[in-house]
Amino acid sequence: MKDFLKTHTSLIVIVVAALLIELTTGVIYYNSQDIIQRTTVQVMERENSALILSIRNKLTEVEVVLDNMSWIVTDDLIQPDSLIKETYQIVENNPMILGSSIACIPQLFPRRGYWFEPYSIRRPDGTIETMLLGSSKHDYTKSEFFSVPLATGQSHWCEPYLDNEGAKAVVTTYGVPVRNSRGRIVAVVEADLSLEWLKEVINQDKAYPSIQRFLVTGHNNLLAGEDNDLFRQSLGYLKADIDKTGYVTMEDEKGHGKLLFYTPVGGKTEWVLLNVLDSRDIFDELNHVRKNLLLMVMAGLLLTGFIVWRSKRNLERLRQVNAEKERIRSELRVASQIQQSMLPHSHLQQDGVDVFGSLVPAREVGGDLFDYFIRDQKLFFCIGDVSGKGTPSAILMAGTHSFFRAFSAHDDNPARIMHHINESACQGNDTNMFVTLFIGVLDLHSGQLRYCDAGHDKPILLREKVKVKSEKFPTGQSTGLQTLDCNPHLPVGIFDDVRYDVQETFLSDGSTLFLYTDGLTEAMNAERKQFGLQRVHDVLESYAERQLNPKDILDAMTQALHRFVKNAEQSDDLTMMAITLKMKDER
Repeated sequence: MKDFLKTHTSLIVIVVAALLIELTTGVIYYNSQDIIQRTTVQVMERENSALILSIRNKLTEVEVVLDNMSWIVTDDLIQPDSLIKETYQIVENNPMILGSSIACIPQLFPRRGYWFEPYSIRRPDGTIETMLLGSSKHDYTKSEFFSVPLATGQSHWCEPYLDNEGAKAVVTTYGVPVRNSRGRIVAVVEADLSLEWLKEVINQDKAYPSIQRFLVTGHNNLLAGEDNDLFRQSLGYLKADIDKTGYVTMEDEKGHGKLLFYTPVGGKTEWVLLNVLDSRDIFDELNHVRKNLLLMVMAGLLLTGFIVWRSKRNLERLRQVNAEKERIRSELRVASQIQQSMLPHSHLQQDGVDVFGSLVPAREVGGDLFDYFIRDQKLFFCIGDVSGKGTPSAILMAGTHSFFRAFSAHDDNPARIMHHINESACQGNDTNMFVTLFIGVLDLHSGQLRYCDAGHDKPILLREKVKVKSEKFPTGQSTGLQTLDCNPHLPVGIFDDVRYDVQETFLSDGSTLFLYTDGLTEAMNAERKQFGLQRVHDVLESYAERQLNPKDILDAMTQALHRFVKNAEQSDDLTMMAITLKMKDER
């Protein structure tokens, strides 16, 4: 046995090394698969949020109209003819509504008969037709849109149905109870929505070509989407807690893996949006790489055996180690390029504002982020620092950046944006990582700055001298530095029930807001001394009177930092951003 070990020591080492390589390959494969799946989940959640918002906006339009009309109808209950006019006006003034009726309880108006249901419908040519639908053949008192609001006293979205009498189409109806002056429910005002617009909405902006979407009611009735085997199979996989957003894995009848994402529409509906994604869309390329990698490993083993037989074992082993290192460095360089591409251009200059930002990661990939864009004459910006370093921080940085873009696209309240980002970041955060984050919204016309700070370093404001007092600057301002007053809030990602407050101040024309991460103040030289906040203030004060633009300010700060740390290794990501307000001439 000893002779065998002596004779074949190198071969045994190679075999063990081969097994370790295969094990490493498997670990990398499954870790990559997990990262890809988590990224896919984030993409689908953002896509679904935008889609749900589009649906909710349209439903809310109808709900607001009907809720308001229920009060108007109350005043017209003594005049049946007025109710007919009300249905016409509802349809005429609201293009979203296909038809509208006011269904009264039996014999509310004895002279008009047992049933009284004025109904107005928009025909395909754009004309509006008004009719009375109530009859023994069309007993609306048995319909869901009438019976449920009458029984519960609450507004209600009913299940989809084919309306053969009025709309002559498949519709869903929203009904609101109407009470008389004594508080008794005597009618239901309702609006019919065609399901055609839902079909258009759910088929737009798909992140993956294989996605199939279905919109279902709380009773699993299909509102939009194709009624096929995949839909019926998906219903069997839905969890009991579909009032929350989530996803499950499933297999179709051919054994292909699927990811089923479910998201409640919310509001006054019990609707649920289903997205079914074919796993091959996201994992096929990875599987192809794995197969190629396995083939390469097998070829490498044969080559290594041949080299061992030719007494070149050590040289080949060294070559493989160097190749593996280079592959890892190459992958990290690609990851760094991808991360940098997510950030905005370093310089934004246009009427009203001049912005410059920079991010220097301590490693190939980092956890710092900054972003800005202009919408509705307002500058939306953020800066943040993820706890930890390396790949995990980079992943959380990417998610936070995406959340900021998604939520600030439809909201201009920094506190609400911070709240939504925090809720999203807390979901599935098993690593307990967190992000210090500052979000600001600057009105480029008025100079009003609304902001919210989640545990981040307080920005520094460089104000120019204000000669005339005003409501915004009642005491006037002198040129100098001012640390922005920030309420203490927990960082993002710790607890999902944190309440964030919005604060505001005003920037005068020419004022500059300087933002940074702790990679600036905690940068250390060879003697382990930190750069510190005081040196930051000294640099800013020395350049305040010179009225430098944002790029020059960041260059000056970078030069001062390099002079301080000299050749010491960078220990943390360094991110800075400067924003100078340049109001337009109002003359």
